[in-house]
Amino acid sequence: MKNRVVLAGLVLGAIAGFCRPQDASAIPVFARKYGFNCTMCHSNMPRLNDFGQRYRMNGYQLVGLGSLEQTVLESPAPVALRTSAGYVGTMFNEAAGLSDATASDESDFRLNGLDLLSAGQLGRNIGYFMVYVPQIAAARGVAGQEGSLEMASIVFSNLASTWLNVRAGRFEPAFVPFSVKRQLSVSPYAVYDATFQDGPALSGAQSGVEISGHGPSRFQYAAGLVDGGGTNVAIDSPADVYLRLAQVIGAGEGQTAGQRLGVMGYLGRARPVDLLSVNSCRPADTLRVSATRRSFYRVGLDACLNLGHANLALQYLMAGDDWAFWGEKEHVIYSGGFGELSWLPRTEFVGFARVDYLDAPKIDSRDRFRLTGGGRDYGDLLRLTVGGRYYIEDNVVIHGEYSHRSEKSVRKAIDDATESFVTARIDFAF
Repeated sequence: MKNRVVLAGLVLGAIAGFCRPQDASAIPVFARKYGFNCTMCHSNMPRLNDFGQRYRMNGYQLVGLGSLEQTVLESPAPVALRTSAGYVGTMFNEAAGLSDATASDESDFRLNGLDLLSAGQLGRNIGYFMVYVPQIAAARGVAGQEGSLEMASIVFSNLASTWLNVRAGRFEPAFVPFSVKRQLSVSPYAVYDATFQDGPALSGAQSGVEISGHGPSRFQYAAGLVDGGGTNVAIDSPADVYLRLAQVIGAGEGQTAGQRLGVMGYLGRARPVDLLSVNSCRPADTLRVSATRRSFYRVGLDACLNLGHANLALQYLMAGDDWAFWGEKEHVIYSGGFGELSWLPRTEFVGFARVDYLDAPKIDSRDRFRLTGGGRDYGDLLRLTVGGRYYIEDNVVIHGEYSHRSEKSVRKAIDDATESFVTARIDFAF
């Protein structure tokens, strides 16, 4: 109840502010460079609009004005920071018998991490993009995070024409049509996290090379070769390949105008993990990987549909894993997806609602079940999420969200596992 009161108070504050006109202000990195408002590239930060999507596809330079671009040595320092702070509450169904630490109820005000971003032009048709996540120790009121160079890539654009662009380094691959780095909600896209033990989640960044292109027919493609999952060892050559094709119908890029339809395929190889007895003193001894790599695949369909101020994002994915990843006698197949409706009645406010669903694999060895981290006793997942974002300034946002997740129990003696998540926070960048 207290969680709902806190959320209601902040949401009411947002609604009150909604009636007051606001002046737009620029945010980094590109807004500082060009003197634009952030709404030039974002319909609602962090989600890109059609102009922002074209800018990204063009290697972080204005379309048709490449000769006028300034490099990072000629423009303001291309560095930005983003974080959020506010209330977070998570409540689990204790009757489901979840006893691990991840199933503990939470209720506190919290600083939710920090990202450092840098991007810009190194030369004509040569751009770069970097995201550094500094290490932060977890404490009461502070969300911990491991330090890492999350992304660092260089982009060579318009090699002969817009049909050939090359990105190399560590990046968010184009096989994900709806970026997890620029999603409106805090709650994750469940299907992008679904994988076998230590397998590559589609939500994660990958190291490798990607080629992409687009033309006046509004057809787009992207293909890549990446390292893949964490069970691969240093001697394993990159073997994961993917291809994504998309067609935009109508004006726009399918972000805020036009209709975008897409299809993707991912084929990878990884070493299955063998689970050993847990040794709390030597965690490294609890896992070992197979001597041979096995294959897995992902295929998907997606659509991004726009009508007036409304946008409907649809994603369906099917996964097929070699039996060895799950310790089964036959190959394992599972699927899932989501549908997200967002509504932008004014530039200062966006509301969203999403349904996530996972049809879990029907297997006996549920010790290996890592679709959601739910453990060996749970199967199909359903998540319902609703929320809204009110923009006090282009780079200062009041965010309210509620999400309810349930996982179907596969044992009669155990209740379905449920989780209720609520947050009211301020999201800001500078």
